[in-house]
Amino acid sequence: MPVTPTADREPDSFAREPDPAKLVLNNPQNLTTNYSKLNDKKFEGNPKINTKISWQSVVVKPDDSLALIFSRLGLSSNSLFQIMSLGKETSILKTLVPGDKLKFHIVDNELLALKYEMDLTKILKVSKRDKKFITENINIELDSIVKNAHGSINDSLFLSGQKAGLSDNLIMQLVAIFGWDIDFALDIRKGDKFTILYEEQYKDGVKVAEGPILAAEFINQTKALRAVRYSENNKRNDYYAVNGDAMRKAFLRTPVDFFSRISSKFSFGRKHPVLNKIRAHKGVDYAAPTGTPVKATGDGIVAFAGRNGGFGKTIKLKHAGTYSTVYAHLHRTAKNIRRGKKVKQGQIIGYVGQSGLATGPHLHYEFQVHGVHRNPLTVKLPKVKAIAEKNLSEFKKTIVPILAELDRITGRSVISAQQTDSSNERKISKVDDG
Repeated sequence: MPVTPTADREPDSFAREPDPAKLVLNNPQNLTTNYSKLNDKKFEGNPKINTKISWQSVVVKPDDSLALIFSRLGLSSNSLFQIMSLGKETSILKTLVPGDKLKFHIVDNELLALKYEMDLTKILKVSKRDKKFITENINIELDSIVKNAHGSINDSLFLSGQKAGLSDNLIMQLVAIFGWDIDFALDIRKGDKFTILYEEQYKDGVKVAEGPILAAEFINQTKALRAVRYSENNKRNDYYAVNGDAMRKAFLRTPVDFFSRISSKFSFGRKHPVLNKIRAHKGVDYAAPTGTPVKATGDGIVAFAGRNGGFGKTIKLKHAGTYSTVYAHLHRTAKNIRRGKKVKQGQIIGYVGQSGLATGPHLHYEFQVHGVHRNPLTVKLPKVKAIAEKNLSEFKKTIVPILAELDRITGRSVISAQQTDSSNERKISKVDDG
């Protein structure tokens, strides 16, 4: 299909990284940290421009190739050969797909430069110098603004989040942050409240991405939880409670997403629906449609995967030498799940079904400590890590402005339930990978 290049005078916007947007909070007196960009204002002004080059823009169409585009632009096949002969550096140009964007700097039918947008933040630039082509990878920093959203749950978290203006992606991020402390299938109540501060990314004034969540508060049945995103020692970003404890635990509270429901709780005196007799129910049943993904609640090793009597298709995971989890009545196991296989927390290991003695599709989930069954809904989950004592003072100083912003949005100061330990001591138990 023909491609009509458009000649346009535009800044060489990929020749350098644009200046980041300057963002200011409504209460700037507290801004002494890297949270100083918090604001709901849109960024103003355009990136500074050093040079202007005439570029021809081409959008790749179906059945296009770089050779066809070169031909239509009247560029020499020798230039194409030299570029592709650079090997790995330009091999990505062999796999152009419809919608990809390229820009050409052409003078007197001679190609002087080519730019290819590999993704939102990476540009491949091929330039001609001393009659040879060279490549350069350019990283582009997106402009970011900080937004906030606040809402109350009147029906479901999903619908209430949408009414507050949150995308599905941000709602799932919120669930992931608090999923170790809140069972979103069981614990949510009408009147629960949530507040989040999050980033939106812009490129050339157009929104192109959203997230991550910078801070969040969830009030569940009057219990307030707060989490902030923080990078300790400039390493990976993670979420922490305001006292420095990690939000991440060694185990997720529930192995299925929050749109499932509890159909049967942990009980030693429950009447079995199929056998019609009193039989201890040493786990929790989550009713969900057949095929709903089931996640490993913690890092571990597959100890068993196969049929197990009335449990039907079952997976048992061992977590270090202390903990075990069981997932039963599965429709099927995920690919490559077999005995001895290592799995990571949150990894999909199977799918909800009704194999074995089951009256409908659901997941039977068990949690064991030293082989003793414990109630998955109430067992105290071990923590993974916390901010090191030597870094705790800096952490608390850093998060002051973002906590102040949460207070401003909610209209009050909330002391997190995670800080109610009067001794102010943090008891940290660690669980190694299985």
